Amino acid sequence: WYPVWNAGSTYAMAAEAGAELTMMENRFVPARFKDGYGPVGAWFLLFKSKAINAYGEEYLSKPESQALLEPYGPYNRAYVTPSCLRNHVMLNEMLEGRGPIYMDTVSALGKLAETMTPKEIKHLEAEAWEDFLDMCIGQAGVWAGENIEPEKKNSELMPTEPYLLGSHSGCCGIWVSGPTDLGAPTSEGHAEADKVPGHLPSGWNWGYRSMTTVKGLFTAADGVGASGHKFSSGSHAEGRLAMKAMIKFVMDNKDHKPELDTSVDQLMEEIYRPVRNFLENKDYTTAIDVNPNYITPRMLQFRLQKIMDEYVAGVATYYRTNAKMMEVAEHKLGMLKEDALKMRAKDLHELLRAWENYHRILAAEAHMKHIQFREESRYPGFYYRMDFNTVDDQNWKCFVNSVYDKSTKSWTVFKRKHVDLIDKAVSYK
Repeated sequence: WYPVWNAGSTYAMAAEAGAELTMMENRFVPARFKDGYGPVGAWFLLFKSKAINAYGEEYLSKPESQALLEPYGPYNRAYVTPSCLRNHVMLNEMLEGRGPIYMDTVSALGKLAETMTPKEIKHLEAEAWEDFLDMCIGQAGVWAGENIEPEKKNSELMPTEPYLLGSHSGCCGIWVSGPTDLGAPTSEGHAEADKVPGHLPSGWNWGYRSMTTVKGLFTAADGVGASGHKFSSGSHAEGRLAMKAMIKFVMDNKDHKPELDTSVDQLMEEIYRPVRNFLENKDYTTAIDVNPNYITPRMLQFRLQKIMDEYVAGVATYYRTNAKMMEVAEHKLGMLKEDALKMRAKDLHELLRAWENYHRILAAEAHMKHIQFREESRYPGFYYRMDFNTVDDQNWKCFVNSVYDKSTKSWTVFKRKHVDLIDKAVSYK
C-alpha cells in the first residue's frame, strides 16, 4: 500500500512549488513483527491473536494500562483502541521492563485448532505463512531462519521507524480544495464558523476538488493531507476524482499557460551537479567512495536518518523529543543541506538517489518544523513532545499548515481553524 522506495517527493516538489502543506507533524508508527516488518492485522483480526508482554500478560486490558489511557479520553473510548494509543501502552510496557512484546500466535492457533479438523488446521497454518508471503516475504525468512513455528513459538512485536504518509493511518500532506457537495451545516453550532456559501469553512474550498493552493497543481492519495485512513482502494477512488477535477480545470482555463520560473540551462546545471561533483573529483583518491570533495548519496541518507532518529522523535529515543533536541536537529540539518550540494553521482542510479535525498531532506525538515510549532503531544505512541506531553484541545485542536519559500529556503508555519462538520451530538456505537 506504500512503496518502500518513496522519498517524500510528492511533498517536497509541491512545497518547492509553493503549495501549502498540512499536518506534516503527523506520522505513522505501526506495530510490526520485529526484524521482518510482517503485518499484524491478519493476526489480530483473522486469527484472533493477542499481544502480550514477556510475562504473558495481555497488557492492553490491564487496569494500569487503562489508567494510562484515561488522560486521552474520549479518544481512548473507541470500540477498538486507536493505533497510537496501543503503541503508547506497548512502549510503556517496554520502558518499565516488561518487554519484549510478543504476538501470542501459540494460544491463538491452539484455540482455533480446538474446533478444527487436521485438514482445516493445515490450511490455517498455510494462511499464517501466506499472510507474510503476500506482503512481506522477509518475515517468512525470519521465521525460517530462527526456527519459528508459529503454533509452537511466539514472535516479537516492535513499533517501527516513523513514516510520513497521507493515507492508511497517516494524515500529513498537501492542503487541497475540498469537495463542493457536503450539503448544509447540520447544527446551529456551526453557524458561528466563517462559511463560504453552502457548507465549508472559509479556506477549505477554492473551486476544484484536490487542487493545491498552487493554481493548476493537483494531488491525490498520499499527497492529500488531513484525509487519512483511505487505504489503497480509497486512494484509487480519490485519484479518479482528482483526475476529473483536473480535466474540468483544463476545460475552464484554456488560456492558462504556466511557465518555468527557472531557465532550462539553469535547471540542467542544478540537476547534473552531482555528476559534475564526481567527474571533477573522482581521481583525487584511489578509492572512489572515499573522497574529501564529495559524499555518496548512501552516506548522506544515513546522516539524515541519524539526525531525524536521534533528535526528532525516532526509535532511538522511544519517539521522544523536545524543543532543545529539535534545535540541535535544525543545526545539523543546516549543515547536511550544505553538504548535500557535494553529493556525487557516478551513474544514473546514483543521480536518482541524490535527488531522492534532496526530497527526503525537505520532507524531513517540514516534519521537524511542524513538530516544533505544535506545542503538544496529540499523537501519543507516534511521537511525544516531552516538554508539552499532553493533548491540548484548547490551543491546538487545529490544523498546523506551512508554506516553503524556495528562494529564501525558509518555512512559514501557522494554524488553520478546525471546524466540526458533523454535529457533536451524533454518537457512534
